[in-house]
Amino acid sequence: MLYLNDEFSKTWQGQDPFKLVQAIEGKIYREVKNRKTLQFSLDGRSYFLKMHFGVGWAEIFKNILQLRLPITSAENEWNAVNRLHDLSIDTMTVVAYGKRGLSPAALQSFIITEDLHNTVSLEEFCARWPDQTPAFAVKSGLIYKVARAARAMHTNGICHRDFYICHFLLHKGGDGEFINLKSRLSLIDLHRALIKENLGSRWIEKDIAGLYFSCMEIGLTQRDLFRFMCTYKGKGLRETLEEDAQFWKQVTLKATALYEKLNRHQ
Repeated sequence: MLYLNDEFSKTWQGQDPFKLVQAIEGKIYREVKNRKTLQFSLDGRSYFLKMHFGVGWAEIFKNILQLRLPITSAENEWNAVNRLHDLSIDTMTVVAYGKRGLSPAALQSFIITEDLHNTVSLEEFCARWPDQTPAFAVKSGLIYKVARAARAMHTNGICHRDFYICHFLLHKGGDGEFINLKSRLSLIDLHRALIKENLGSRWIEKDIAGLYFSCMEIGLTQRDLFRFMCTYKGKGLRETLEEDAQFWKQVTLKATALYEKLNRHQ
Protein backbone atom coordinates (compact mmCIF):
# COMPACT_ATOMS: atom_id res chain seq x y z
CA MET A 1 0.00 0.00 0.00
CA LEU A 2 1.39 3.42 -0.95
CA TYR A 3 -0.17 6.88 -0.95
CA LEU A 4 1.64 10.10 -1.88
CA ASN A 5 -0.01 13.47 -2.36
CA ASP A 6 0.87 15.53 -5.45
CA GLU A 7 3.86 17.24 -3.84
CA PHE A 8 5.49 14.08 -2.52
CA SER A 9 4.63 12.14 -5.66
CA LYS A 10 6.48 14.73 -7.75
CA THR A 11 9.44 15.03 -5.35
CA TRP A 12 9.91 11.28 -4.91
CA GLN A 13 9.10 10.25 -8.47
CA GLY A 14 10.94 7.10 -9.55
CA GLN A 15 12.50 6.52 -6.12
CA ASP A 16 11.84 4.05 -3.32
CA PRO A 17 9.78 5.93 -0.69
CA PHE A 18 10.82 3.51 2.06
CA LYS A 19 14.51 4.19 1.46
CA LEU A 20 13.87 7.94 1.27
CA VAL A 21 11.91 7.89 4.54
CA GLN A 22 14.70 6.06 6.37
CA ALA A 23 17.18 8.72 5.22
CA ILE A 24 15.09 11.68 6.47
CA GLU A 25 16.69 13.64 9.30
CA GLY A 26 15.01 16.06 11.66
CA LYS A 27 14.06 16.80 15.24
CA ILE A 28 13.34 13.51 16.97
CA TYR A 29 10.32 13.61 19.30
CA ARG A 30 10.11 9.93 20.16
CA GLU A 31 12.30 6.94 19.45
CA VAL A 32 11.69 3.46 20.79
CA LYS A 33 12.77 0.06 19.54
CA ASN A 34 10.09 -0.31 16.88
CA ARG A 35 8.89 3.26 16.25
CA LYS A 36 10.34 6.67 15.56
CA THR A 37 8.69 10.10 15.32
CA LEU A 38 10.44 13.18 13.99
CA GLN A 39 9.76 16.62 12.54
CA PHE A 40 11.40 17.62 9.26
CA SER A 41 11.14 20.25 6.54
CA LEU A 42 10.71 19.86 2.79
CA ASP A 43 10.61 22.83 0.40
CA GLY A 44 10.06 25.21 3.30
CA ARG A 45 7.13 23.29 4.82
CA SER A 46 7.15 21.38 8.10
CA TYR A 47 5.98 17.77 8.48
CA PHE A 48 5.86 14.99 11.04
CA LEU A 49 7.06 11.50 10.16
CA LYS A 50 6.25 8.31 12.05
CA MET A 51 8.16 5.18 11.06
CA HIS A 52 7.15 1.73 12.23
CA PHE A 53 9.60 -1.15 12.02
CA GLY A 54 8.88 -4.86 12.44
CA VAL A 55 7.79 -5.41 16.04
CA GLY A 56 8.67 -9.10 16.12
CA TRP A 57 6.56 -12.04 17.29
CA ALA A 58 7.75 -11.71 20.89
CA GLU A 59 6.21 -8.22 21.15
CA ILE A 60 2.98 -9.39 19.53
CA PHE A 61 2.61 -12.35 21.87
CA LYS A 62 3.46 -10.18 24.89
CA ASN A 63 0.65 -7.77 24.00
CA ILE A 64 -1.79 -10.62 23.45
CA LEU A 65 -0.93 -12.18 26.83
CA GLN A 66 -1.49 -8.77 28.44
CA LEU A 67 -4.86 -8.51 26.65
CA ARG A 68 -3.63 -5.57 24.58
CA LEU A 69 -4.06 -5.01 20.86
CA PRO A 70 -0.58 -5.03 19.29
CA ILE A 71 0.32 -2.08 17.06
CA THR A 72 2.22 -3.49 14.10
CA SER A 73 2.16 -0.62 11.58
CA ALA A 74 1.01 2.92 10.76
CA GLU A 75 -2.21 1.53 9.29
CA ASN A 76 -4.21 2.32 12.44
CA GLU A 77 -3.36 6.00 12.16
CA TRP A 78 -3.93 6.08 8.40
CA ASN A 79 -7.41 4.56 8.75
CA ALA A 80 -8.34 6.68 11.76
CA VAL A 81 -7.30 9.98 10.16
CA ASN A 82 -9.32 9.19 7.04
CA ARG A 83 -12.34 8.18 9.12
CA LEU A 84 -12.19 11.39 11.18
CA HIS A 85 -12.07 13.45 7.98
CA ASP A 86 -15.16 11.59 6.77
CA LEU A 87 -16.90 12.60 10.00
CA SER A 88 -15.74 16.25 9.73
CA ILE A 89 -13.69 15.96 12.94
CA ASP A 90 -10.61 18.17 12.75
CA THR A 91 -7.40 16.16 12.75
CA MET A 92 -4.12 15.79 10.89
CA THR A 93 -3.69 15.79 7.11
CA VAL A 94 -1.76 12.84 5.68
CA VAL A 95 0.58 13.64 2.78
CA ALA A 96 2.31 10.25 2.49
CA TYR A 97 1.69 6.74 3.76
CA GLY A 98 3.25 3.38 2.98
CA LYS A 99 3.14 -0.17 4.26
CA ARG A 100 4.87 -3.28 2.97
CA GLY A 101 5.37 -6.84 4.11
CA LEU A 102 3.16 -9.84 4.76
CA SER A 103 4.15 -11.02 8.21
CA PRO A 104 2.53 -8.94 11.04
CA ALA A 105 5.83 -9.22 12.93
CA ALA A 106 7.94 -7.79 10.10
CA LEU A 107 5.80 -5.03 8.58
CA GLN A 108 7.52 -1.79 7.55
CA SER A 109 5.40 1.34 7.38
CA PHE A 110 5.43 5.11 7.62
CA ILE A 111 3.00 8.00 7.75
CA ILE A 112 3.77 11.68 7.10
CA THR A 113 1.39 14.43 8.18
CA GLU A 114 1.40 18.20 7.84
CA ASP A 115 2.71 20.03 10.89
CA LEU A 116 -0.18 21.58 12.81
CA HIS A 117 1.72 24.76 13.59
CA ASN A 118 0.36 27.76 15.51
CA THR A 119 -1.39 25.44 17.94
CA VAL A 120 -1.35 24.71 21.66
CA SER A 121 -2.44 21.52 23.38
CA LEU A 122 -5.53 21.73 25.58
CA GLU A 123 -3.41 20.44 28.46
CA GLU A 124 -1.14 23.46 28.16
CA PHE A 125 -3.97 25.91 27.41
CA CYS A 126 -6.02 24.81 30.42
CA ALA A 127 -3.13 24.51 32.89
CA ARG A 128 -3.65 28.03 34.20
CA TRP A 129 -7.40 27.67 34.72
CA PRO A 130 -7.24 26.80 38.46
CA ASP A 131 -5.65 30.21 39.13
CA GLN A 132 -7.09 32.19 36.22
CA THR A 133 -10.72 31.29 35.62
CA PRO A 134 -11.43 31.51 31.89
CA ALA A 135 -14.38 33.34 30.39
CA PHE A 136 -17.55 31.27 30.45
CA ALA A 137 -17.76 31.24 26.65
CA VAL A 138 -14.20 29.92 26.38
CA LYS A 139 -14.67 27.06 28.84
CA SER A 140 -18.14 26.05 27.69
CA GLY A 141 -17.10 26.32 24.03
CA LEU A 142 -14.17 23.95 24.51
CA ILE A 143 -16.24 21.50 26.54
CA TYR A 144 -18.81 21.49 23.75
CA LYS A 145 -16.17 20.89 21.05
CA VAL A 146 -14.49 18.03 22.93
CA ALA A 147 -17.81 16.38 23.82
CA ARG A 148 -19.09 16.64 20.23
CA ALA A 149 -15.86 15.13 18.88
CA ALA A 150 -16.00 12.27 21.40
CA ARG A 151 -19.66 11.59 20.64
CA ALA A 152 -19.05 11.55 16.87
CA MET A 153 -16.09 9.20 17.26
CA HIS A 154 -17.74 6.69 19.54
CA THR A 155 -21.09 6.57 17.77
CA ASN A 156 -19.21 5.82 14.55
CA GLY A 157 -17.09 3.01 15.93
CA ILE A 158 -13.81 4.83 16.65
CA CYS A 159 -11.93 4.49 19.93
CA HIS A 160 -8.84 6.68 20.38
CA ARG A 161 -7.22 4.60 23.16
CA ASP A 162 -5.02 7.56 24.25
CA PHE A 163 -7.87 9.97 24.79
CA TYR A 164 -6.35 12.78 26.87
CA ILE A 165 -6.64 16.54 26.51
CA CYS A 166 -2.95 16.74 25.54
CA HIS A 167 -3.96 15.12 22.23
CA PHE A 168 -6.31 17.97 21.32
CA LEU A 169 -4.55 20.88 19.61
CA LEU A 170 -6.20 24.29 19.66
CA HIS A 171 -5.50 26.42 16.59
CA LYS A 172 -4.62 30.08 16.82
CA GLY A 173 -7.21 32.34 15.20
CA GLY A 174 -6.57 35.05 12.64
CA ASP A 175 -6.73 37.66 15.39
CA GLY A 176 -3.83 36.02 17.21
CA GLU A 177 -6.06 34.62 19.95
CA PHE A 178 -6.20 30.91 20.68
CA ILE A 179 -9.91 30.60 21.23
CA ASN A 180 -13.12 31.83 19.78
CA LEU A 181 -16.23 29.95 18.77
CA LYS A 182 -14.75 29.25 15.33
CA SER A 183 -11.36 27.99 16.52
CA ARG A 184 -10.40 24.56 15.20
CA LEU A 185 -9.63 21.82 17.68
CA SER A 186 -7.64 18.99 16.11
CA LEU A 187 -7.31 15.48 17.50
CA ILE A 188 -3.87 13.89 17.06
CA ASP A 189 -1.83 10.81 18.05
CA LEU A 190 -4.08 8.16 16.54
CA HIS A 191 -1.55 5.35 16.18
CA ARG A 192 -3.41 3.18 18.72
CA ALA A 193 -6.91 3.98 17.43
CA LEU A 194 -9.40 1.13 17.18
CA ILE A 195 -12.14 1.10 14.55
CA LYS A 196 -14.96 -1.42 14.93
CA GLU A 197 -18.52 -1.54 13.66
CA ASN A 198 -19.78 -1.94 17.22
CA LEU A 199 -17.46 -0.74 19.95
CA GLY A 200 -17.78 -2.58 23.23
CA SER A 201 -18.76 -0.42 26.19
CA ARG A 202 -15.41 -1.05 27.91
CA TRP A 203 -13.54 0.69 25.07
CA ILE A 204 -15.79 3.74 25.25
CA GLU A 205 -15.63 3.85 29.05
CA LYS A 206 -11.82 3.74 28.95
CA ASP A 207 -11.71 6.59 26.41
CA ILE A 208 -13.99 8.88 28.43
CA ALA A 209 -12.26 7.88 31.67
CA GLY A 210 -8.90 8.86 30.18
CA LEU A 211 -10.34 12.20 29.14
CA TYR A 212 -11.83 12.79 32.59
CA PHE A 213 -8.57 11.78 34.29
CA SER A 214 -6.60 14.27 32.18
CA CYS A 215 -9.00 17.07 33.22
CA MET A 216 -8.96 16.45 36.97
CA GLU A 217 -6.54 19.27 37.81
CA ILE A 218 -7.70 22.07 35.50
CA GLY A 219 -10.41 23.42 37.77
CA LEU A 220 -13.57 22.04 36.18
CA THR A 221 -16.74 22.44 38.24
CA GLN A 222 -19.63 20.01 38.64
CA ARG A 223 -21.60 22.15 36.19
CA ASP A 224 -18.78 21.79 33.66
CA LEU A 225 -18.91 18.00 34.02
CA PHE A 226 -22.68 17.99 33.65
CA ARG A 227 -22.35 20.14 30.52
CA PHE A 228 -19.98 17.59 29.00
CA MET A 229 -22.22 14.66 29.96
CA CYS A 230 -25.30 16.20 28.37
CA THR A 231 -23.50 17.10 25.15
CA TYR A 232 -21.73 13.75 24.88
CA LYS A 233 -24.92 11.72 25.38
CA GLY A 234 -27.18 14.16 23.52
CA LYS A 235 -29.63 14.17 26.43
CA GLY A 236 -30.87 16.35 29.23
CA LEU A 237 -29.11 16.12 32.59
CA ARG A 238 -31.79 14.17 34.44
CA GLU A 239 -32.18 11.81 31.49
CA THR A 240 -28.49 10.90 31.23
CA LEU A 241 -28.07 10.62 35.02
CA GLU A 242 -30.93 8.12 35.12
CA GLU A 243 -30.45 6.22 31.88
CA ASP A 244 -26.64 6.18 31.79
CA ALA A 245 -25.91 5.90 35.51
CA GLN A 246 -23.85 2.71 35.15
CA PHE A 247 -21.79 4.19 32.32
CA TRP A 248 -20.90 7.32 34.29
CA LYS A 249 -20.16 5.22 37.37
CA GLN A 250 -17.66 3.09 35.43
CA VAL A 251 -16.08 6.17 33.87
CA THR A 252 -15.62 7.75 37.30
CA LEU A 253 -14.16 4.57 38.81
CA LYS A 254 -11.67 4.12 35.96
CA ALA A 255 -10.64 7.80 35.95
CA THR A 256 -10.15 7.81 39.73
CA ALA A 257 -8.04 4.65 39.51
CA LEU A 258 -5.81 6.29 36.88
CA TYR A 259 -5.44 9.39 39.05
CA GLU A 260 -4.56 7.40 42.16
CA LYS A 261 -2.08 5.29 40.20
CA LEU A 262 -0.34 8.41 38.87
CA ASN A 263 -0.08 9.93 42.34
CA ARG A 264 1.37 6.71 43.75
CA HIS A 265 4.08 6.74 41.09
CA GLN A 266 4.88 10.38 41.81
